[in-house]
Amino acid sequence: MTLRTAIVTGAASGIGALAVQRLRARGVNVVAADRTPALTELYAGDRGIVTAVGDVTDPGYAPDLVRTAETAFGPVDQLFHSAGIMPAGEIGDIPIEQFLTVVDVNYIGTVRMTRAVLPSMRERRSGQIIVLGSITGYIPSKGFAAYSASKAAVNSYTETLDQEERGHGIHVLLVAPNAVKTPLLSQMSGGPAAIAALAQKESSPLMITPDKVLNDIERALARRRHLCLPGARAAYTLRRLSPALAWALNNRLNQA
Repeated sequence: MTLRTAIVTGAASGIGALAVQRLRARGVNVVAADRTPALTELYAGDRGIVTAVGDVTDPGYAPDLVRTAETAFGPVDQLFHSAGIMPAGEIGDIPIEQFLTVVDVNYIGTVRMTRAVLPSMRERRSGQIIVLGSITGYIPSKGFAAYSASKAAVNSYTETLDQEERGHGIHVLLVAPNAVKTPLLSQMSGGPAAIAALAQKESSPLMITPDKVLNDIERALARRRHLCLPGARAAYTLRRLSPALAWALNNRLNQA
């Protein structure tokens, strides 16, 4: 399909920012969304980008993004949803409010964003919905339950959305990467040792780059795939074949 207009959430940094960059390089107009006020300055001067500072937990934010895109550029051809938070800590130690916030941002935010773009895409029988889940949604880890559980919900929701929307001409792609070198890793204080340590490193065999994620996404879209596992296919397969072995390896990696 020909892309003319996209909405990108989490557009101020990391994978979202790179998605905006690549879309603009192809001439796609973008509504860049993030809760970071610096978003506006980041994309100042590009007439093909409209910025929208706000929070995906706000019930009115997602519909407003769609209206903004349609007014500025036309119908939304692609949603690239990467907004999310990554807190850490053991279940008995973190406040219940933190669990609720993670679910509201990561999972309910995904529901709000995807639901907002569906009506127009269904009417036109055309569109792409790309959702950033996580391999941790398939492979839980001690000290990471709030995030992993929220991403398990995102993964399950997006797989179901894919099955339901194929008949409406909409291509849904779930992206479940391994740890990615982005500012999100800085939230990992108090989490699994192996993952938290990655935030201090420039590179690691256990960590991939945003470029790797975007490259894999572009290949998956071109091949009409519905699940993309950047840097995580081996871990995904191990968990499916032997959950006990996956837990044993996970615990060994995260020993302090």
